[in-house]
Amino acid sequence: MLKNYRINLHIKNFRSLSLVLFALANYAIMYVAHILLARSLTVDDFGDYSVAISIVTILSTLATLGLEKYALRVVALFSDHKDWSAYRGYWLFSLRTIFCLSVLLAILLGLGMEVVSVARHMIYHFAIIIYAGFLPIIATTLFLVEYISAHGAYLLSMAIYRFFLPLVYVLILFAISLSTFALSAKLAVLSFGFAWFLALVLIWYAAQKYMPTEVSIAKPSWDGRVWLSRSIPLVVSSLLMTLMTSSGVVIMDLLDPTGKEVGSYSIAAQTGAFISLVGTSTNRYYLPLMAVMLDNRDKAAIQRLLIQRTLVVGGLILLILIPLIFEGHRLLNLFGAYFEDGYDTVIIVAIGASISALFADIPYYLQFIGFNRVVVGATLSATLSMLALGFLLGSKYGTIGVAFAYMIPVTLLFISLRIFSGLHFRKL
Repeated sequence: MLKNYRINLHIKNFRSLSLVLFALANYAIMYVAHILLARSLTVDDFGDYSVAISIVTILSTLATLGLEKYALRVVALFSDHKDWSAYRGYWLFSLRTIFCLSVLLAILLGLGMEVVSVARHMIYHFAIIIYAGFLPIIATTLFLVEYISAHGAYLLSMAIYRFFLPLVYVLILFAISLSTFALSAKLAVLSFGFAWFLALVLIWYAAQKYMPTEVSIAKPSWDGRVWLSRSIPLVVSSLLMTLMTSSGVVIMDLLDPTGKEVGSYSIAAQTGAFISLVGTSTNRYYLPLMAVMLDNRDKAAIQRLLIQRTLVVGGLILLILIPLIFEGHRLLNLFGAYFEDGYDTVIIVAIGASISALFADIPYYLQFIGFNRVVVGATLSATLSMLALGFLLGSKYGTIGVAFAYMIPVTLLFISLRIFSGLHFRKL
């Protein structure tokens, strides 16, 4: 039944809205989790927790080597062409590569933290090391999310990734808060790591169900060098984007080790950057369709797909952005009176996140048609600009400065890529 699923290429439906609903659920659940943590942890502990999440998020993006994003294209094509040997080879190669690299990155992070803490006489952030220990689980789960999405099971992947995972996490946090144990940064990341483990178990079972029967008996054919040459540009651009969205917390930690500004920016960025989930969630529906359409050189279908996505995502962005502008103070006040001062930071981050969400498919479109250098070069320039501006403006203006350092480069990046793709599409 599920194993013979074929990709639905009809684009007149709006099933991508369901993905956004899961993103909304994820946002609401994680918001509750962060409210609980912000009110339960000390300022320093909440800062440690925020830095741990940001660093491991960056490392998990690197650990997949882009193989999960490339799966949205290549798995769809392998299934469409019934190339089961290459399919099985890609499956085995991806899992082994991601797991080994994740273990290596976790070890290197631990050694690096030890060296830095000794050299600079800094407080050792145990929460970072503990959460990094779950990196192989996190990276493998991220690959499987995209893998089953490539089979059209984007709703199931989002149900696990955007709903089940955060729900388990927040339930564990509530259970701890009602027990005799006191919540701490270390206990929070342990809880999150355990939730990732349960999500991995569930999505692994789903992946086995969606794998075509022919794959399990096919002899794997390996083409790792080619796959990496095509996936690495995806991970480079994805990693650079993750750096732009997540490094603000790390920058504030380096500029203000006391933890107050770190927690404030973390809440503001998480509130504003929720909008970007609209773009990344709908990509799981649109990108496999786009891959097959590009392979068939169906320009009219691609154009309809891009227009539909722009209308859907643009409308949803407005539905989120308008209440955020008028009710942002109340939302931040839920975390505590101190965090209400981050309203301006929220709005600035939200503007940049809106632009990135609206055009989140454009970098992948350009990379799918061979413009890897253009995308990576432009994203690298934007990321370096963000990091430089982050330290410069952050040291002078605090969280607002770091927010501007994110908003300006990301806006220029996506608008320029959209213009470039539009010019190329006319010549397609």
